[in-house]
Amino acid sequence: MRKSILLLSSVLLTIITLSCEKEVVKEIQQKPIDYVDPFIGTGGIVHTFPGATIPFSMIQLSPDTDTKGWDHCSGYHYNDSTIKGFSHTHLSGTGWSDLGDILIMPTVGDIQLESGPQDQPDLGWRSRFSHDEEIAEPGFYEVNLKDYGITAALTAGQRVGFHKYTFPATDSANIIIDPTNLIFGEVLEAQISTDDPTEIVGYCKSNGWGGKRYVYFIIKFTKPYDKFQISRNGKISSHLKVKDKDVKGFATFKVGENDPIEVKVAISAVSLNGARKNLLSEGHNSFALAVQHAQEQWSEVLNKFSIDGGTEEQKRIFYTGIYHNFIAPNLSMDVDGKYVAMGKKLEADGFTNYSNFSTWDTFRATKPLISFLTPNYSADFVESLISRHRDAKEHLPLWELAGFDNTCMIGYPSVPVIYEAMQKDVKGIDVNEALAAMDDIAHFNKISSSDGDGGLNEYIKLGYVPAHIPKNVSKTLEYAYEDWVIAQVAQKAGNKKLYEKYMQRAQNFTNLYHPEKKTFWPRKSNGQWFGDIEMDQWEPLQKHWISGNKWAYDYFVPQAISQFIEMKGGKDAFAADLDTLFSQELDMKGEEHVDISGFIGSYAHGDEPGHANAYLYNFAGQPWKTQAMIRRIMDEMYSDKPDGMINNEDCGQMSAWYVFSAMGFYPVCPGDKQYIIGSPLFDRVSMQVSNGKTFTVEAKNQSDKNVYIQAASLNGKDLDRSYITQEEIMAGGILKFVMGPEPNKNWGTDVNDIPKSPIQ
Repeated sequence: MRKSILLLSSVLLTIITLSCEKEVVKEIQQKPIDYVDPFIGTGGIVHTFPGATIPFSMIQLSPDTDTKGWDHCSGYHYNDSTIKGFSHTHLSGTGWSDLGDILIMPTVGDIQLESGPQDQPDLGWRSRFSHDEEIAEPGFYEVNLKDYGITAALTAGQRVGFHKYTFPATDSANIIIDPTNLIFGEVLEAQISTDDPTEIVGYCKSNGWGGKRYVYFIIKFTKPYDKFQISRNGKISSHLKVKDKDVKGFATFKVGENDPIEVKVAISAVSLNGARKNLLSEGHNSFALAVQHAQEQWSEVLNKFSIDGGTEEQKRIFYTGIYHNFIAPNLSMDVDGKYVAMGKKLEADGFTNYSNFSTWDTFRATKPLISFLTPNYSADFVESLISRHRDAKEHLPLWELAGFDNTCMIGYPSVPVIYEAMQKDVKGIDVNEALAAMDDIAHFNKISSSDGDGGLNEYIKLGYVPAHIPKNVSKTLEYAYEDWVIAQVAQKAGNKKLYEKYMQRAQNFTNLYHPEKKTFWPRKSNGQWFGDIEMDQWEPLQKHWISGNKWAYDYFVPQAISQFIEMKGGKDAFAADLDTLFSQELDMKGEEHVDISGFIGSYAHGDEPGHANAYLYNFAGQPWKTQAMIRRIMDEMYSDKPDGMINNEDCGQMSAWYVFSAMGFYPVCPGDKQYIIGSPLFDRVSMQVSNGKTFTVEAKNQSDKNVYIQAASLNGKDLDRSYITQEEIMAGGILKFVMGPEPNKNWGTDVNDIPKSPIQ
């Protein structure tokens, strides 16, 4: 009997133990930070980086495998097998690049003066590495440098990069400092000096996509070097302070087994004194404490979401998408409030300055997502943008990098970023200052760095950008939407005159709508339409559209969708037009473009202008087609592999589309308070919004087959419309769907419940 009791007790103990272990494992697996994989996007042409950063940090400390060529916009490509070092600034997912500032590389043995070519690492200080010995987590990166037997670990603070190098026992452990390392940029001048065996200081002046800029640095070692040398133009100098275009530093140490050297690097765009203050603000932290702080900050963001259901892959894509949305823009201000913008040294008054604004990409979904979650960041982003007009006495930027407007892309995309934050009642935004900055940029013709004349003067005079100006159709459509945004801000400010003026300008999209072709079409300055022969034989389509090209911009009228549907011939005609978009294969001969990718019919998910197109069926009374198409795009265009997106990640926008779509709704018209419903991906997903309330989406019976909404309710009340509002999301509560394998063509189609054009 006793044996039976003991046996039963043993069995029960085993069951309880296994159950507890499973619960522990389950709990570990459900931690959001564990689902983030920074390697997603480091392959293909997605252009993300795997290294260490914290939300919106000045520091993105990541390995550089190379710094030239299309594959290396972020400095790293997953297909590479050698590392040249670890630099402190990187862009995330962009289609062009700069940065890669202040590279550090540990080595052992004789000093090499150059990094050497990627495919011949033995000719320089490069090292081979293997992905099997590489770790990337939010706020932490580690790799084994195979050629030297060195374990390199990285983490980041707000303004300081933290390195930890574990060498084998040696008298020749080297730490190389290369301030001339740049991704695509040109070095104008660099300087290195030392008078303390634990400290190196210097700067690099460069020119590139971020304009002419300085990066000052202070490097602090946890142990003194035994020897320090500086090279100038490939030769060792006899001086310990050297200035030239090609300057590198080499610190040599004696180390024993398990005797790591920690390195702290603070940077500043303003001054060496600014870099020193930045170092003092965080330099007391050890490497281990910096890792802890970094991962706590990431968990604070990621824990705003919880998920039930879905596959492990879908969870990795989702949480990595959140991670990618909180990398840029980047802190661009020293701890004392000083910063550089528009070529001027300024001091922030009551806000934290940020830069690296990919506004043309991110106004569509990234900035609305951030505003839901962390309005404190949105307030600083908006103040940073407005300050370019208010404080720097310049104009709102198109694409600002390192405080410099490189005027990449078109329109005035800072405008919807500012307005979207205002719509979410982000505190501290002065509506009159915002309106003044918007009214200014809407009259200043910026010369695009890639497309020449912005055509704004002609747009104001003619009501459209004429065909002789590059990208004229795309520019007209973006100007018209952004004019609608300015009108809404004028209304908030009580300025009736400006409201009426910009509402009229918002109608300019009608001037390029060809009534016979029923599409937007290039028009000459004399009012005549371009003919088909001219289009086919003289002017390729890319002359008139940008990036997403014609098939995306055919539907870019977010401010007047209902009006546009009537222009197309009504709802049935509009839905049939969308059917053609998603079914008719595109003959791209002569029209190839790296951003036109990820095809479903003629729709290309690879760039931003068409990201709302699949949601437009809702406006035509056929929401079930949106539901099917959204699921298809999520399934076909995203994965948890290194090439896990169809094109450039674009500072969060590609991921933001997935995050919103997986939750079941999307901001078709950024700045409008309606979010259009698609098809939720998870059984349950909860989002904690900025006021502390939780908005939850439940999808009963959802699966890869059950993609169609059969019924819906919001907080227990039937929901028959195919949109929800910002106020409903912010109020918290539960949006419930019942899903099925066949469309319910009676749900969400009532004409009185279809979202109306904000213009009407």
